[in-house]
Amino acid sequence: MTRGTYIAVVGLLLVASPHPGNALQAGQAETDVVEAVWAVVGDSAILKTEVDAYLLRLSADGMAIPDDPAELKLLRERALEQLINETLILQSAAADSTLQISDEELEGRVQDEVDSKVREFGTLGQLQAVLERQGMTLASFREQQKQQINRGLLVQSYLAKQGRNASAMAVSEQELRDFFDENRARIPSRPPTIVFEQFFMQPVPSDTARASTLAEAERVLQLVREGGNFAELAKRFSQGPSSEVGGDLDWIRRDGTLVKNFEDAVFSMPAGGVSTPVETEFGFHLIAVERIRGGERHVRHILFTPTITQANITANGVRAEEAAALLRTDQAVADTSMMKIDTLNLQIAQLPQLSEAHATALQTAQPGDVVGPFPFQQSSITALAVIKVLSRRAGGPATFEDMREQLESTLGQNKMLEQVVQGLRNAAYVDIRLPGGG
Repeated sequence: MTRGTYIAVVGLLLVASPHPGNALQAGQAETDVVEAVWAVVGDSAILKTEVDAYLLRLSADGMAIPDDPAELKLLRERALEQLINETLILQSAAADSTLQISDEELEGRVQDEVDSKVREFGTLGQLQAVLERQGMTLASFREQQKQQINRGLLVQSYLAKQGRNASAMAVSEQELRDFFDENRARIPSRPPTIVFEQFFMQPVPSDTARASTLAEAERVLQLVREGGNFAELAKRFSQGPSSEVGGDLDWIRRDGTLVKNFEDAVFSMPAGGVSTPVETEFGFHLIAVERIRGGERHVRHILFTPTITQANITANGVRAEEAAALLRTDQAVADTSMMKIDTLNLQIAQLPQLSEAHATALQTAQPGDVVGPFPFQQSSITALAVIKVLSRRAGGPATFEDMREQLESTLGQNKMLEQVVQGLRNAAYVDIRLPGGG
């Protein structure tokens, strides 16, 4: 479900807290009954653990969870109400056979969410590192998003079929300002942010090294064509980390996890096919697609990496220094063929998720400053980064204008949901069992 939907759920009860997870985790110890039923809706039960998981998702989306027990209780009550309302809609949607979300649309939405997170954290590798610190893999993150997005799309489809549209709900300027004033103390402060352009450069092997490596890849390809076992050849010749398992990459999807050239080759091949050498930033690959299962491919590869010499490393350093010099005199970098360029908009607190070098270099950098080149590890490659700071915004209380669009969406959504859900609740069995009279 989208962040906007979550915010609409609880009426912007965003309570600032320096440690958003602590109160919730402490609250989980209130009872020894982990699977306590907090509500029954028709033939469905809503558990305490579902409410807490819901709040943790809100926390991950930027909402602060209150430390104060009374405020936490109120937030849980509102979250439970939202889950009841969502369950009522989903039960009605399930009874309508015309409301189906196609796998294609769902996968597309999931990929959009992954792409958005990659942009937020700068690179796919950085996103994977963040997920790992949260005890997740990219695959488990995708599955989590798939379930949430599917529920959200079903709710949206149901509401659309009822002829309901949040944007059609009239919300006055006075309602917006009153709602903002009522919740001003609970809206978290705007975090300090920075926008910068990053020039990313890594050593480039010589043409001679590339040609020699390509020739080696073609020699091994001939061994495969003569009947050689691909997995055994991968153990013998691959320079990638998967060589010990015969180049096995397991099942993969076209989801941006692997570099584009590699994915393009994989998803253009039949089961049992072996590619000609495919070049990526890591070298040359021979790719074998062993099986196809829906949108997944079971893949092995053999990686041949061109030798990087000290001369290549030195040349990369010269390129980086030249780029920095041009940026410091407000000149454009003319030759960008051997570098990647990204524009990132991040919270200052997110910089360590790129690298400690980024956090150190940009902690006090101001608009117009050029920092670098500085080294940082990108996959197995030590690269250089040069950064030009485009803008910086200090943190502080969120203003009405900062929140206007979100407030308008929230109030419109709340009005629409009230109309739809009231009819469903009148016709359904709902038993709330929240402890403490909630």
